[in-house]
Amino acid sequence: MSLSDFIRKKRLGAFLTQQDAAKLLGYNRPQFLSNLERGNRKPPIEVLKKMCEIYSIPEEEMKAEYVRQATADAIYNAHQKWNNNEETDKNPK
Repeated sequence: MSLSDFIRKKRLGAFLTQQDAAKLLGYNRPQFLSNLERGNRKPPIEVLKKMCEIYSIPEEEMKAEYVRQATADAIYNAHQKWNNNEETDKNPK
């Protein structure tokens, strides 16, 4: 499960609409939260900590999901860089 899916699942588990959750997080419109839940933006840690309070999530659970996602992203990015470098080596300028 991605961090964005986790966040969405926890919001729904707290019986909050995106509008309600956004207001509790200090945002006037739900667009910010929508972008987080669709994976279009990375959530700031401060927002994740506030979500823990609002959605009643233990901080350790949120931290574990955050670290898992960050690790998966780092592995993916490292593979991409490695593969891009191989392409560059095959096609020198």
